[in-house]
Amino acid sequence: MHYITEYAELIIAIGVNLRTGQNLLIKTGPDTYSFAQLLAETAYRKGAGYVYIEIHDQKLFKARIENQNDILLKYIPDFTLHQHKEFLKDDWAYIRIDNTEDRKVLEDAPADKLNNMQTEIRKKLDWFYGSLMRHEHAWCVVCAPGDGWARSILGPQANAEDLWKIMLPILKLPGGNAVDDWKQFGTVLENRCNLLNSMHIKVLHLKDSGTDLRIGLHEKAVWIGGGDALPDGRWYFPNLPTEEIFSVPDFRTVEGHISTTRPVTVLGKQVMGASITLCDGQVTDFSAESGQDVLEQFFSIDIGARRLGEIALVDESSPIAQSGISFNSILYDENASCHIAFGAGYPTCLSNQKLLKTDEDLLLHGCSVSITHVDFMIGSSTMNITAELRDGTSRIIMKNGSFSL
Repeated sequence: MHYITEYAELIIAIGVNLRTGQNLLIKTGPDTYSFAQLLAETAYRKGAGYVYIEIHDQKLFKARIENQNDILLKYIPDFTLHQHKEFLKDDWAYIRIDNTEDRKVLEDAPADKLNNMQTEIRKKLDWFYGSLMRHEHAWCVVCAPGDGWARSILGPQANAEDLWKIMLPILKLPGGNAVDDWKQFGTVLENRCNLLNSMHIKVLHLKDSGTDLRIGLHEKAVWIGGGDALPDGRWYFPNLPTEEIFSVPDFRTVEGHISTTRPVTVLGKQVMGASITLCDGQVTDFSAESGQDVLEQFFSIDIGARRLGEIALVDESSPIAQSGISFNSILYDENASCHIAFGAGYPTCLSNQKLLKTDEDLLLHGCSVSITHVDFMIGSSTMNITAELRDGTSRIIMKNGSFSL
């Protein structure tokens, strides 16, 4: 199981690129605590100042939702707010282990009460997550294979070892130096971004059998992907693994409809077969094979939840896509497929983002403002994407799900 140790070292070295003396926050579910513990031990060996592990227990969330009224559900203790202020003030690094082991715990929880609780949390901590979205502090989202996750996606006889066999090539762990391999792949993604940025794209047209969507881009919009630079110049990877390059749409220009090609986790519940129509930059109609009630709750969170905040391009030849597996983890599924996100846009995808101090500044650039951000996978092996450029010409940038440039 040496690769688990290598995985932990990869996350510390390149995920958050922990500097000597830096403090580290790790958020985990109870079933992945042992991996959080390994991350903490690795961080201390690499010179961490202090490591704090915070456990998010979905079963306790469910018990609270089922037994409290809306007023009690909105309570958040002051020490939580003070903690997160300290995390930003002292520039803590942040690792979140996706809750893959108990993904279905909240499936039958009341959607409205779940939405009320999660919305209140996001409202109270919006400044914290907003700082992360501006890449002002190092953060990284990862997964830790376990028996529960393996059984949920591979079948009742599967175990964590079966899942590791699939994930090793995705994580670039076997037979080499994973840190160097990820740095090299980061350069590949950066080159793709540079190419798209040099084209000065005005509109993207995404089309396959279930999607026909036009997305305008502000003239200040830029493409980013792979790693990102921190204010002190260090480079880190917000997602491991990652395959996407992404930008912020001008939400005011979005027109058309999409159909999801993978399950989507919304407010802790799974949504299957979603179809969504947008007109004048707003969601005007939606349906789902399952999870319709959750979509209704999600799109009512705030006005920004009905607007597009991200467009991300992923080549269908990626090892995640080629595995043929729906991982039921947004981290993995979003990196297997082109996707869009409803909710907040990334200010870092605007070249003048340092000048944009207020929500009004962001909205004037077509950058959606919201307390939520959820990815919806729409890519497929038949997806074609045409870029309409500002000089009046057009170029095909993806054909049948693969980059054609």
